[in-house]
Amino acid sequence: VADELQTQIGAAVGYQVRFTEQVGERTYLKFMTDGILLAEIQSDPWLSRYDTLIIDEAHERSLNIDFLLGFLKNLIRKRKDLKLIITSATIDTGRFAAHFSDAPVLAVEGRSYPVEVRYRDFQEQTASTEAKNRKPQTERKDDLSLTEKIVLCVDEITAMDGLGDILVFLPGEREIRETHLALNRKKYRATDVLPLYARLSVKDQDRVFLPGPGRRIVLATNVAETSLTVPRIKYVIDPGLARIKRYSPRQKMDRLQIEAISQASADQRKGRCGRVSAGIC
Repeated sequence: VADELQTQIGAAVGYQVRFTEQVGERTYLKFMTDGILLAEIQSDPWLSRYDTLIIDEAHERSLNIDFLLGFLKNLIRKRKDLKLIITSATIDTGRFAAHFSDAPVLAVEGRSYPVEVRYRDFQEQTASTEAKNRKPQTERKDDLSLTEKIVLCVDEITAMDGLGDILVFLPGEREIRETHLALNRKKYRATDVLPLYARLSVKDQDRVFLPGPGRRIVLATNVAETSLTVPRIKYVIDPGLARIKRYSPRQKMDRLQIEAISQASADQRKGRCGRVSAGIC
């Protein structure tokens, strides 16, 4: 946004995340995480520094987002000058509007292309292959690892189209590293396999956003679901899994566990390949 407005980060446009802040006295547009805004509420319950708040991707319904929505509902009753905008591509607008005293709903149509959804049953696929080859069944596809199943999907896409960029969603860094090694061993022609997750260095992340002439296979966590848009994606492979932080009352600590994603998240992931042309998920 700072680049589009032809200004320096920290001048008219700034941001604040944990451990990093680039905000100046003349900053009028500030990007921040939900956790940062919650922390600011502790020192400034009226949020007097802001006249407009935009809560993006509200459908994710994290604990932070839910706390914020509850707090802001009460705050806008007290601060009549405060404007609150809640945005999401897959939100239940009727329920959210009703919660905020029948707030008006604005639909902003983005430019999107049709996306074909294909489901893969690996167990059924193997049975037909074995019958064709007249070999006894030695290994069932549902015994294959997540990495092996994704490699099969990439092989299928490559046989159909060796040029279109692929975005693969994976639960976490470990799964990304394993899949990265497996796909590199395949040595696809003119193809770069690129990881994308939050702890990756800025230099390595930039490789994803500056596509070259060759095909790319981007291996990402759910950071690519809503937080950012990977350019030029034509195919999405979605195993329907994510690593979610949950609180364990027994252990009295947070745990990261792999869970099935919601239908809203699946729709968001599907839409990643309908940005520049018709896509396949």
